[in-house]
Amino acid sequence: MIIGEHNILLHFYFFNEEYFGGMLPIPNIKIRHGWHTLGYFHCNPDAPLGTSETIEMTDFYDYTDDEFRDILIHEMIHYYLYYIGEDTRVRHGKAFKKMANEFNLMYGTNVTVKVDISMMKPNPNAGYFTKLSYKLFH
Repeated sequence: MIIGEHNILLHFYFFNEEYFGGMLPIPNIKIRHGWHTLGYFHCNPDAPLGTSETIEMTDFYDYTDDEFRDILIHEMIHYYLYYIGEDTRVRHGKAFKKMANEFNLMYGTNVTVKVDISMMKPNPNAGYFTKLSYKLFH
């Protein structure tokens, strides 16, 4: 699956309803182009809640449906824990690990802190220099 903002947003809507009871406000969605960071949730803690939350995913990989789902849910768990005030520093602490494990048991996901990218296929349309750095450092 080659991702874009539209399918991240579409899946965000679905997963938000399915797994989070629709409680998460729609975040900003951005595409990254690097190979190292698959997904990233960030926000400005000084901004009003619901205005600066951003989920980013890289378009470097040609994701399987499961890879895409697990990465997006990973970022949505960060968002959820931030939103309810459980983890305002957005870390991979106890709350994150507990919730990821619960997701894995209840829904058959594979949400982890780190993802082994060695078997992931690069997107054939990825930029030349990004592909070059991937080959050099991977």
